[in-house]
Amino acid sequence: MNVMEFYRAGGPYMNLISLMAILTLVITIWKSVDIFSKKAHNFKLLDLILLGGSVALALGLLSQIVGIVQALNAIIEAADVSPEIVMGGAKVSFFAPIWGFIVFIFSMIFYFVLKEIIKAKIE
Repeated sequence: MNVMEFYRAGGPYMNLISLMAILTLVITIWKSVDIFSKKAHNFKLLDLILLGGSVALALGLLSQIVGIVQALNAIIEAADVSPEIVMGGAKVSFFAPIWGFIVFIFSMIFYFVLKEIIKAKIE
């Protein structure tokens, strides 16, 4: 399975998680430019990086819960469901949380690196 198939299979929440990733990246670049070119050494907007990653993680977990509830409703309505179909759906339900965790991990790295750089420049 390639990346685009993984992304499409993850459902509509993948777009929201990607939006949080872009927001986090834009704020990280903005703060990096402030720190290294404008010599602005403050913690302003830094928490938004961490917030973007946290929201991405929460959206990923929410999407999994919503997907599993929908799948369970479909299983209840169907008379006979094969285990292969159930396991295939369960596998797909992990795609959005994985993407949310990836965004969260990178936002944590960006946040703590920028925070330490700012602390070192203030001292």
